Amino acid sequence: MHWTILGAGAIGCLWAAHLQRAGVSVSLVLRSPERLAQFQARGGVSLIDDSGETFCPLSATLAATPQPIAQLLLCTKAYDSQVALESVWHRLTVDSRILVLQNGMGSQQQVIERAGNDRVLIGSSTDGAYLRAPFEVVHAGHGETAIGRFDSTDATLPDCGPHFKLQLRQDPAIETTLWRKLAINCAINPLTALYGCRNGELTTVPAYTRALEALCEEFDAVARARGIPLFDGPLRDQALMVAHTTANNYSSMLQDIRHQRPTEIEQITGFLCNEARLAGIDVPRNRAALQQVRQLQHDSGTTSSPKTLPN
Repeated sequence: MHWTILGAGAIGCLWAAHLQRAGVSVSLVLRSPERLAQFQARGGVSLIDDSGETFCPLSATLAATPQPIAQLLLCTKAYDSQVALESVWHRLTVDSRILVLQNGMGSQQQVIERAGNDRVLIGSSTDGAYLRAPFEVVHAGHGETAIGRFDSTDATLPDCGPHFKLQLRQDPAIETTLWRKLAINCAINPLTALYGCRNGELTTVPAYTRALEALCEEFDAVARARGIPLFDGPLRDQALMVAHTTANNYSSMLQDIRHQRPTEIEQITGFLCNEARLAGIDVPRNRAALQQVRQLQHDSGTTSSPKTLPN
């Protein structure tokens, strides 16, 4: 079965390369004729991992192409998901299946509302990947992709062929898994963007650590109110451990700010603030972080990501 990948960022290119190496038919959907011409000049994706660099030839199309889509991997930035899905809606059939693999929360529900729960699988990845250059992906850390459905424990893993090397796991509690990833992102991403620091500095600069602890305390309160089981201990311990483990990394939010790209702050901290409002819980530190990152985007000349959630 052919895979169509919408979103040629790090995760999209990582999946494209691994599907091609596994002998699975796969193609990318690109957003503009210029981007398509850039891709066609190279003819594929480069994968850089522990075994070296491998060139993976594959094809790409524009969204307007009429060919039906059997399996769609939607891995655009979360704030682009609605527009991206609409761009290929004419290519989806009643038998099409969609795997949503994005940061933050909120976009998954929007896809389900548009396409129907039976057609949509939700994923959460811990693979570490980044683009060295357009269509050149570095697989920096091997993790896994948990896959499930929001309202059901019955979620058959998508067909990626017997030789697919990325680790997939069926997750009957995918919403909880997404909340756990959201918790870490809420603790680390906004602060690294605001302080302009690597992840590890959140553990070594006392003022940064105190700020992280305050964000975590508020998140814990919202999770308790929502009945979401996060971690065995307080969120701060898990967040500090992740920040220490990824000490030399620059968060994706900081990289977006530095490259004057919209961030996913609305789908991360914005989502949390909305959940807190619905639960009647005040989260002043997270609300401040949300407003400060919005201001940072504005000051850098970046067009803000769409505010799809009321805050």
